Amino acid sequence: MLALGIFILWEDIYGFRTLEEAVNAEFKSPVQIVNQDAQNRLVMFKDKTQYVLGVYREWNGRLYYKNDRGSSGWTASTMNGPAFLVVAEKKPDRGNFVWGALYTDIPVRSFLVEYKNGDIQEVNASQNTFVVKMPEIYRDSSELGAASIVKSVNAYGLDNQLIKTWK
Repeated sequence: MLALGIFILWEDIYGFRTLEEAVNAEFKSPVQIVNQDAQNRLVMFKDKTQYVLGVYREWNGRLYYKNDRGSSGWTASTMNGPAFLVVAEKKPDRGNFVWGALYTDIPVRSFLVEYKNGDIQEVNASQNTFVVKMPEIYRDSSELGAASIVKSVNAYGLDNQLIKTWK
């Protein structure tokens, strides 16, 4: 009985070698990892049209992911050009982050996040997505939400031309 229990719970106990394996173990259909913040142990993946930002952990060289531990999923749509998703939220034991995606086939090189207080952060894109920790001034912010903190987000293409702006 003990051997059967260890066999069934093996991955929960001993984790996975790759983040892709750890995340996909939570779902019946495969999901695609599109971005990772290794320093803060955050992973962004795409499940059909929804983007999900989740928290993973690493212990003893193995990776663990549970979808119910601080994960949130969002999608965006629009009638005018490509949809632009921007989310501002707190991740447990990690801090406050702004993250999002531009739904387009045009390759995005970088995103420029401008906050309402004037701070600006440039973030390299990963598969048309971004994740960035908010400036220290927002560390204890209780009012999180993209509209209350972020003034705009610009997406720039490989040729450094503006693709789209979120306001």
